[in-house]
Amino acid sequence: MRYVFLTALFVTVGAFAQEPADKDAGFAELSRYYFAAARIGDTEVLREFSQAGFPLDLKNPKGYTALMIATYNGNEPAVDYLLERGADACVEDRRGNTALMAAIFRGEFSIARTLLKQDCDTARTNKAGQSAEDFARVFGRERVVQLLQQRRMAAEG
Repeated sequence: MRYVFLTALFVTVGAFAQEPADKDAGFAELSRYYFAAARIGDTEVLREFSQAGFPLDLKNPKGYTALMIATYNGNEPAVDYLLERGADACVEDRRGNTALMAAIFRGEFSIARTLLKQDCDTARTNKAGQSAEDFARVFGRERVVQLLQQRRMAAEG
């Protein structure tokens, strides 16, 4: 049923190609469904978007990507799927926070471990001047602090 709905939605958006304003409205509508799928962890819908060529690293009006939203909501299968499809874990929101910082904030240790496997600079700071390690300390995520320290020592040694 979902597949039929998404197919109809994609076709409808394609029909707006003659009118740019309508096309933008259709894309905005699709985007809402995309971000909702990430929020609730619906990998089937995320797969449909991905296979249709939807931009994985699209940001919502708050500057969050689907990966950030899935992370924040603790949807590990959605996080895994988006990363497998090529979502960029290093993208920053408007405050300079990454998906890893979302995992730290929400206490999602397993997702944080997954995100640490990505090739992102964890020493890079957000707009408040905090690195991922600083963020982990602020929120009392000692296991993540340890992982970040181990990663840093491995990179140095």
